[in-house]
Formats: sequence, structure tokens, C-alpha cells
Amino acid sequence: MKKQNSEKTVTVRLPRISGMGEAVYVSVGERSWRIKRGCDVSIPLCAYDVLRNSELAEDKAVNYMEKIH
Repeated sequence: MKKQNSEKTVTVRLPRISGMGEAVYVSVGERSWRIKRGCDVSIPLCAYDVLRNSELAEDKAVNYMEKIH
């Protein structure tokens, strides 16, 4: 009998960006994922949180740089 995985997942599509590689590496604790760009992939919610927090931090950094220049 297979063990049911009750971990919540979300489906994401990371955009293809020239020069950014074909995948994004995400690590949470001792787990890691290589998330391919340009296609729908299902990832655990904790990996999505890392991607989202990274995006928010980058947005804040860009806004700060624009503000001081």
C-alpha cells in the first residue's frame, strides 16, 4: 500500500528569462528542488514560499535602489 503524501502543493510557471538559466534551485531545510522555467510544475507550498519571499526581497531592493539614485 502506498503512503499518501498530505503535503500541500501549488502549481507555478516560472518565466523563461534570457541569461537566468533553465531552472531555479530552491532549498528548504534538507530538501531541495530544481524548478524548470517555462512550464507548469507542482511544488510544495514551502518551496513556493521561498520563491515568493525571494521575489518580494528583490522588489524591495530594486525600489530602494531607485529611491537613493
